[in-house]
Amino acid sequence: MARAVLALGESLVEEATCPLCLGLFQEPLITDCGHSYCGPCLAALMGVPPRPVACPQCRAAVAPASLRPNRSLRSMAQLTEALDKARRAQCQRHGELLGLFCETCRCLLCPLCRGEPQHRDHPARFAEEAARQLRETLQNNLVLLQKEKEEFRPMGQKKSESLLEKVASEQQSLRGAFMQLQEFLQEQEDVLLAQLHEVHEELNQERCRYISSISERETLLDTLIAEIESKCDQPVAEFLTNVGKILDRCEAVKTPIPEPVSPGLERTLERLFQSTQMLVAVMAEFKVKVWLDPETASPYLNLSEDCKTVWLASGEQELHDNPKRFTGSPSVLGSKGFMAGRHYWELEVGHGDSWAVGVALESVQRKDVLSRALGKIWALRLDWNRQYTALHMPPTPLELNQELRKIRIHLDYEGGQVTFYNAENMMQILQFKATFTEKVFPYFWLSSQETYIQLCA
Repeated sequence: MARAVLALGESLVEEATCPLCLGLFQEPLITDCGHSYCGPCLAALMGVPPRPVACPQCRAAVAPASLRPNRSLRSMAQLTEALDKARRAQCQRHGELLGLFCETCRCLLCPLCRGEPQHRDHPARFAEEAARQLRETLQNNLVLLQKEKEEFRPMGQKKSESLLEKVASEQQSLRGAFMQLQEFLQEQEDVLLAQLHEVHEELNQERCRYISSISERETLLDTLIAEIESKCDQPVAEFLTNVGKILDRCEAVKTPIPEPVSPGLERTLERLFQSTQMLVAVMAEFKVKVWLDPETASPYLNLSEDCKTVWLASGEQELHDNPKRFTGSPSVLGSKGFMAGRHYWELEVGHGDSWAVGVALESVQRKDVLSRALGKIWALRLDWNRQYTALHMPPTPLELNQELRKIRIHLDYEGGQVTFYNAENMMQILQFKATFTEKVFPYFWLSSQETYIQLCA
């Protein structure tokens, strides 16, 4: 369509062109023979004073008095000139028509642009000529591209779809494997705890028997020693009376006392210890390395260079504020968040109070006071009055008769559990139930200069 319009414009220019000056008609006049010329061109041809001449196209006689203005052709020439100017862009810098094309820079030039240093040594052609050649080039490219499009049969999409299906299958397999692993660990825990309980009872029984045997032997020894000492001082007849019974009892005393733990029970214990150690080694793979995230740390907190320890600053520090940073409470998050799986980390707290450790959602409120963020925090806190509290909504006091120094925090994302242990004896302290739908981060809060929180390696 564009080419047809362009061809029509070129035809219009040809019709509005004077055959004498080859420019657009200026005040065109028509002869009796039907040919038109510019008024100035005919005036120059007839001379002064005007005299009859032969028509340049058909050689018919043309008398000056026979010439008539061709108003329709003049209107068409004016319209053609306006269209031609609109079709030919003008240079914004010089106001001249952009009639040249720089082949090196591939841009339109006006005559003044052509003389500038950046184009002076470049080959240039008339814009119309360049346009014709480039149209042919583009037309050839168009044919090639259309052919390539017809033959274009990319296989990458099928490969991507195949890989996506494989990833989805792997995800499903991984979920199934982890579910089986969780079931296996639960079964192992139940079996090992039951076996350890049974062995514990047997050990208690054998210990009681052993203590009873020792007590009996001590009593027998005391009795025999007293009897022998008394017997040795008796006269012969009295001495020999019942001396055989004393000798028999002396032989009985020489009988070895049973072992405190039977060999069979020791073998059972060794086997159980190996099983528990193996299980602990497997569980150790779920331990994660946690660092404190400086970008989230409150201006009232100091972090060590290795981002493992946090303590309360002496005052507010000048830190760059960002959406991650806590400014409403002296809090900081761990650098790594979790969206799946089971994980645990350990930490130590100082001898002071006013600390809290646990987990928080990524969307936890960071620019407001702690009390307004409790709905997205699950933590264990030691208050200023040495009272331990389950820090969630609502906070709940805990009855703990132990002082915590080393704490292990377990996160079971799919199971929706956050569990706290005293890492020194592995006694469970607290467990939260939750449903997680976003990333969960380790959370730390500190409001006393008398203590610190340090992450364990």
